[in-house]
Amino acid sequence: MINGNAAASSIMISGAMVLDCEDCLRQVMAIRGALGATLVDYASGLAVCSAGQVPSADHVLAAAGVAGIVHAILANAAIAAVGRAGQVDDIVVTASNGYHLLHFITARSGIQLVLYLWLDRPLGNLAMAQHRLSTTAADLVAAAPVASPTRGSPP
Repeated sequence: MINGNAAASSIMISGAMVLDCEDCLRQVMAIRGALGATLVDYASGLAVCSAGQVPSADHVLAAAGVAGIVHAILANAAIAAVGRAGQVDDIVVTASNGYHLLHFITARSGIQLVLYLWLDRPLGNLAMAQHRLSTTAADLVAAAPVASPTRGSPP
């Protein structure tokens, strides 16, 4: 079952509806071993939409935790040179309860979204899951129109 904010049932990039949250998460949940997935606006720490389970049993807490991990990585002085959302592709956390994959969705419009996948360790294939998350994010960005300058704004 896909849970989402009714107002945010579609992902918007550059002001145009690009991909329905349900379609996005349906693709992610089709990954072998997927336990749950959430599309997170890491600037606000809010879940845009979610499917399946999350380790904390609360999608709101999980989204806030994902945002916290993202901010910690991007702000870390040790990786400050590469610690920009345009430079970091994935964050992978291995734990006893599974793999936790965070894939940045980078688009021309500067959106701050990350796809979070909780993957079962015995059933999932980490490399394949990373590839599928990357493909889903690329499809999302490829469908986004290039924003044209508005009247009165510099080209």
